[in-house]
Amino acid sequence: MLLILMYHHIGEGPYSNGLTMLKEHLVFLKDNYPNLLPGDTLSPEKLSVCLTFDDAPFNFFHYVFPLLMELRLRAIVAVPTRFIVEKTNLSPNLRLRVPHDEAMEGDVYKEKVPFCTWEELRQMVLSSAVEVASHSHNHFNMSEKAVDRTTEVISSKQLIEDRLPQKVSTFIYPFGKVNRSVHEIVKQEYPYAMRIGNAFNENWGDLLYRVNADNLKDAKQPFFKRNLARYALKSVRNKIFKPKGFFPWDNN
Repeated sequence: MLLILMYHHIGEGPYSNGLTMLKEHLVFLKDNYPNLLPGDTLSPEKLSVCLTFDDAPFNFFHYVFPLLMELRLRAIVAVPTRFIVEKTNLSPNLRLRVPHDEAMEGDVYKEKVPFCTWEELRQMVLSSAVEVASHSHNHFNMSEKAVDRTTEVISSKQLIEDRLPQKVSTFIYPFGKVNRSVHEIVKQEYPYAMRIGNAFNENWGDLLYRVNADNLKDAKQPFFKRNLARYALKSVRNKIFKPKGFFPWDNN
């Protein structure tokens, strides 16, 4: 069985974890569960865990990447390619101070560089601790009809592969939003796609569900018995209803 955990920022707020909490959480994972990336063989005896971090904020490079290296863990970082610049001379303090809600506004991504640069992403990929996934180009809701799916799905992948020494195998839906028509396009380009779903996965299927691990109150919180039971129930429900289409509760 596979559990894919979803994180965003280091700091305060609903889409963040404090650095001390995240380190305690990752140490717990390191000590108790196999840490895998898409396509790795699942453990037949233990729950396997995949770590995914959305949006590629600079605080991932500054705080999380050193933790991954220290603990010898691996993770996926989901990159919205429009907001990535080649490199910067701006100070880390300035880049870290940009609020989450402002980072994608206007030209903030150029002026204050709150996201990882291509240079930083390249360093992480070469370390083998980080695998880059596409998080679309503009970080749009992919289920909206007006979205240019060629740009978001195909061009984002090409841009990553042109800039980094890595093939892209995974697409992570912004906001967890997906419908059948967009998923058919994604399946043609990527072996794996991930959305929000708060459920277990039986294997590395073509639509994978992620569990929210932001704003942890306890390092073991996703593994509390009541939460594991909830993920199991959701997995059963997804298996029953998926052939009939994508339902609103899939986004919860």
